[in-house]
Amino acid sequence: MNIKEQIQKRGFTVSQVAALMTNKNGGKGITQSSLSQIINGNPSLDKLKEIASIIGISVSELLQDETSNIIICPVCGAKLELNKKEE
Repeated sequence: MNIKEQIQKRGFTVSQVAALMTNKNGGKGITQSSLSQIINGNPSLDKLKEIASIIGISVSELLQDETSNIIICPVCGAKLELNKKEE
């Protein structure tokens, strides 16, 4: 899971996403270093949802490993395999 890579792939910088995040007071904007700490630490599902929403993707896309169909659960750390839907 490389959240920074997903942010950049969608045409954003970490600074831009940080400016759009909700801060503790309910307003907009957190520091870039705060967002980096969230990303590099153990982000909550709410924060992952917010980041995904800002960059326009689903949480599963945010967590997906580009080289496989594996995502890592942000709660328990379990590796989960995604199966493509047959059309």
